[in-house]
Amino acid sequence: MLWQLTERHEEDCCAVRGRQGKDRPYVYCESTSFQTDPRESRGDGDYHRQDSKLNRPEELPWDVVDRCLLPVLTAHAVAVILAFVLNTLRISQVSSWTLFFWFTSITLATLWFYHNLHVTAAGKAVLVTGADNRLGQIIVRQLDELGFTVFAGMRSPSCPEAGRLKEQCSGRLHVVQLDVTSEKDILAARDYVVGNLPQGSEGLWAVVNNEQWAAFGEVEWVPLPVFREATEVNLLGTIRVSQVFLPLVRKVKGRVVNVVSILGHMTAPLQAPYCTAKYAVEAFSDCLRAEMRRWGVDVVVVEPGDYTTGKLWYDDSKMLQQAKDMWEAMPDEARQDYGEHYFEYTVRRTLEPYTKGTDTDMAPVTRSLQDAVCRTFPLQRYTAVTRAEKIRALVLNHLPRSVHDVLYP
Repeated sequence: MLWQLTERHEEDCCAVRGRQGKDRPYVYCESTSFQTDPRESRGDGDYHRQDSKLNRPEELPWDVVDRCLLPVLTAHAVAVILAFVLNTLRISQVSSWTLFFWFTSITLATLWFYHNLHVTAAGKAVLVTGADNRLGQIIVRQLDELGFTVFAGMRSPSCPEAGRLKEQCSGRLHVVQLDVTSEKDILAARDYVVGNLPQGSEGLWAVVNNEQWAAFGEVEWVPLPVFREATEVNLLGTIRVSQVFLPLVRKVKGRVVNVVSILGHMTAPLQAPYCTAKYAVEAFSDCLRAEMRRWGVDVVVVEPGDYTTGKLWYDDSKMLQQAKDMWEAMPDEARQDYGEHYFEYTVRRTLEPYTKGTDTDMAPVTRSLQDAVCRTFPLQRYTAVTRAEKIRALVLNHLPRSVHDVLYP
């Protein structure tokens, strides 16, 4: 099996050295049950040089585009209609392009002014769940540097990550034990937050639901407890934390920020447990946003791209152990139908881009999270994704579903 391979076996069987693309052709190696690209087997020098320099598509913050696109399109439509009316009634011979220029200039100037308004951090408190993961560590440090009082929720306050945060942050940081699947921890965390709010503060400015749990595998392989764990952490934990802390958020007309993923907006093979839970978090966020509007509370969704999601939540050793557990739990009939060759190749293909690929740039995601907390008028959704993912999301949102299904089968 894949998790039993030794270095000697990998040397004997032309192990996969590059990041295996999902659609790259492959052949079975005789001495093992995983596969490799035939270009690699024939020693194609150009292929190796290209593969060694291959970089993942860059993920970008699209907040300015998202904020300006619809107003600019509206300005264009208004300019065309108004020019037609004025010319038809012979009131003026102004062109639609002239009107479009002026409408767009005024619109963009107004948007830019509101886009750059920030709240004052002094005297405001923020709760961040999942502060012991990589993304949580970064956003906690950034918010602390901006002057917020940060409550960093961790499963274990005695973990090494907690010690590092205490060393790197100011005295405003509070490390709180918070397992989002534990009702006792959630209620205790609320009581602690209430008792340690900044002087003069009546509530909590923001709740950042950042706790994540990822799993992979085809649906038929994944045991039900894995789906249940993904649901309890990613969905039910987000819901319960939001329920408990909403009264504090409503008092100061703050905001709830849910870290989701682009996989909560579009599906990907082999990630059904994660996609299922994140789709539900998207729906929960939309419902909560509609309900909280009357209270002046913003509900913001931050969607990192697929690659960033994998680099953040996939761990090589944990995923290989999960693969072993899945294989042992599969019925004999399923094992025979899929076979070890296909199973092991799929495991390697799934993990390699995330565990062996180049490190991801966290700046677009952390900037989106910081904007979600700090902007006076935040967007409803921040998508720190690649160009290809953004185009696919636009197709999915604004064109008939049949068009998306043809372009992305």
